[in-house]
Amino acid sequence: MNDIFKIEERDDVIRDANSKAILKTNLTEKESWLKKKERDNKIIRNENEINKVKEEITEVRNILNEIKDILRKTN
Repeated sequence: MNDIFKIEERDDVIRDANSKAILKTNLTEKESWLKKKERDNKIIRNENEINKVKEEITEVRNILNEIKDILRKTN
């Protein structure tokens, strides 16, 4: 079992004696933080997906330009 200790003048956190980690004791705060982190991660995933789509659109434009150039040369 992990030993935990109160931190002086702080009621919202405790210290784990084995890992030396400081842990929040307020579960509502923790849940809010986890929800915010999940929202932030979702935003990052969406931004990454948008950037990938932008890159693919640029690639398609380049291919279309190459096709146009080839067609011009054959005419």
